[in-house]
Amino acid sequence: MKIKLSLSIALLFIFSLALKSQSDTYEVKKASFSSDRYDEFSPVFHKNGIVLGSNRGGSSWVDYTGNQGKGPVSMFFVERDTKGKWKRTKLFSKDLTTEFNDGPCTFNSDGDMIFYSRNMFVIRSRKENPYYRNKLGLFSAVKTDKKWTAISPFRHNNDWFNISTPSLSPDGKRLYFSSDKPDGFGGADLYYCDWKDGYWDEPINLGSEVNTAENEAYPFMNAVGELFFSSNGHQGMGGKDIFVTKQKGEDWHKPVHLDSPINSEHDDFGIVADVLTNSGYFSSQRDRTIDIYSFSTLKQPVWFSSPQKQNNYCVILKDEDPLAVDTLLFQYEWDFGGGLKQYGSQVRHCFPDTGSYTIDLNVVVRRTKEMFFHKATYKLDMMDLEQPFIRSKDFVRVGDSIRIDGLKTNYSKHDIIEYYWQLNDTTFKTGADFYYQFNKTGENRIQLAVALKSKSSGEISKHAVSKVIAVYSNNRERDELLAKQQSTVNQEKATADAQTFKIKRVYGAGDNKAKESVFRLQLLVSNKKVSLESSVFAKVPSKYQIQERFNREDSTYAYIVEEQTQLISLFPSYQEIKASGFEAVTVTYNLLSNPSEIELFRIKEKYGSQINSFFNDRNVLITNGILMLNNVVALMNKYPKINLEVNVHTDNIASQYQNLNVSKSLANNIVDYLVGSGINKDRLIPQGKSEVYPIRSNLLESGREINRRVEFKITE
Repeated sequence: MKIKLSLSIALLFIFSLALKSQSDTYEVKKASFSSDRYDEFSPVFHKNGIVLGSNRGGSSWVDYTGNQGKGPVSMFFVERDTKGKWKRTKLFSKDLTTEFNDGPCTFNSDGDMIFYSRNMFVIRSRKENPYYRNKLGLFSAVKTDKKWTAISPFRHNNDWFNISTPSLSPDGKRLYFSSDKPDGFGGADLYYCDWKDGYWDEPINLGSEVNTAENEAYPFMNAVGELFFSSNGHQGMGGKDIFVTKQKGEDWHKPVHLDSPINSEHDDFGIVADVLTNSGYFSSQRDRTIDIYSFSTLKQPVWFSSPQKQNNYCVILKDEDPLAVDTLLFQYEWDFGGGLKQYGSQVRHCFPDTGSYTIDLNVVVRRTKEMFFHKATYKLDMMDLEQPFIRSKDFVRVGDSIRIDGLKTNYSKHDIIEYYWQLNDTTFKTGADFYYQFNKTGENRIQLAVALKSKSSGEISKHAVSKVIAVYSNNRERDELLAKQQSTVNQEKATADAQTFKIKRVYGAGDNKAKESVFRLQLLVSNKKVSLESSVFAKVPSKYQIQERFNREDSTYAYIVEEQTQLISLFPSYQEIKASGFEAVTVTYNLLSNPSEIELFRIKEKYGSQINSFFNDRNVLITNGILMLNNVVALMNKYPKINLEVNVHTDNIASQYQNLNVSKSLANNIVDYLVGSGINKDRLIPQGKSEVYPIRSNLLESGREINRRVEFKITE
């Protein structure tokens, strides 16, 4: 004689409500493999068939309370033949069958791992069981060599409460189940555990939006994230009804009651469906026994949607480059083309529509807006938000027919399988577009869900949005609705999603963060050599020495007159050359590639270039200057083919004659030290530059101190 628990596996809870009228959302038929004699319930897909729970094959038996009942539940399997007809139902697995209750169950995507409900103690008689309790728990097993082995208890099983009706998420990383744990909201609640670090994490209650003071059980999550379950605590049609919800952040959507004839005044529970809920099976006690019914969806409802976001083509641009810019003299200019420019280190700009845009960031003279330096170029791909998109008029007169479409739906990495529309909870449509006539004034809600297929993985997903169309019958109603919607639109624009665009910096001075870089005052770039005596350079003031630089990367010749580590240091010369009439002068940013130039750059960065870093008030070399020159000696010994110009500059305090003599004297002192350290004098060129090449204004002492400097320049 088989023994049964006082807890009925079917979890039948009576809850009387008014009978809801039948709908035509679904077509329902009793499954041919369901019997009239036994209970069959909680179907799940497995391989080419269905695994279900049933008490067929059991005899009458007595539970611990002495009440008569039906035989215990076992798991059975039914599959289709080659013609698509259902075969005879058979026991699913002897390996998983006990004399107690086994099932319902759930499988991983490969079908080789099972999680199922079972009584925790499977001994034969009460005498051998010291417990009056024999609660339901979850167990798992794996299939090897056509046998189910490694049966293991769920780590959260507890002989003080039941854990049952498991359902594994499609990705296998979350396990849903029902439990009457004492920490719930009452009765049986829905929980889930996540698979983390090789074990099932602590159970999480789905919360008060899903769970009630009554009973929730039989969860099933489809591949697009919709969670179905049964409840006699939410308002339904009577007994247990089937509901659906979906996670949103840490919370869940308010459960939606499935239309009849899936739900009835009887107990309806244990649903399973395909990816998009086009068809499936469920359990119901609407006949003499609990049976399994198939269903087909005739009108696809849109259960959950978010308000459609406003496509906003506005971006905030900010220069985050570490290059220093004197904001008193210069300012940033963002050039959007077509004469559209904005100024500042951070700007907000709105583009007219989607598309590809180029933005140039320049450094311009604050007073004249004359461009001094091109700092960066950005490429921006302005795209619509990835979302279903309802395109229609926002306002329409009652009775007018308008076109509504979802053709602007944007999912670049997915193909659209189908469009599902729901209008005011009463009208259902499919397809990308249609015409519709609103016969009700006020705000009419439209929902659009799109079924998507990933181009890379083939994974199916579904997303939905909603939009309100204002329908009016006169101008007063139109104005009232317009004012209400405008405030909503303004708010959406103010909080526009930052992911509406992709921006890429394709050029930027200092992008690679290299320290060994300089700014150069460039006169010309040519594919061929240009004579330094050419008339091309006629307007360049004669005091500037033109240098030729060959670029091996693109085989071009660049002609420059000055090189500095700071951008602002080129501005005085830039102004002077421009004023002389040579308009072609530009400032370029260059990474040093020659090893000797890189090492000299590092020496100058370490020891500085101001005269007071080399000499004391009596123009005698001090320690810092000696250390720096010793490094220069080592550099010239390492690279015996290089020569070195030693240029000394002054401020304009003394007369030009005095400044020239001082600068020459200091340049000779430096060369004498280098020669005395073993460097051939023919490799050294001392030059006193006097005051004629300032890199800062001489009006303030801070500028004059910078102008009093030593510059080393490598020549071949």
